[in-house]
Amino acid sequence: MMGPDGGTGFPPPIFFRQSNATDLGHLAKRAGAKHLMLTHLIPPVGAPRQGPYKLPNGALSEDDYRDAVSKSGFEGETTVGQDLASVMLTSSN
Repeated sequence: MMGPDGGTGFPPPIFFRQSNATDLGHLAKRAGAKHLMLTHLIPPVGAPRQGPYKLPNGALSEDDYRDAVSKSGFEGETTVGQDLASVMLTSSN
């Protein structure tokens, strides 16, 4: 995606201070989460670039983000949040 070795020119210091979808999937799996919601995506779904940095393979879809989470082994539900998205959480006793 936006990694420094992906051909985008995205600066490594900025990339490495972000969490990617696969890392978040690993974290959710270790925490025993049943649901993971991704927000504040870089690049946003459907955007062919992030600022001046063009994605070499074109815009990413929600499925691209879900696939990245799946690669972590997380088996819960993944929501790819758009602006103003919300999730209703229920209590499980």
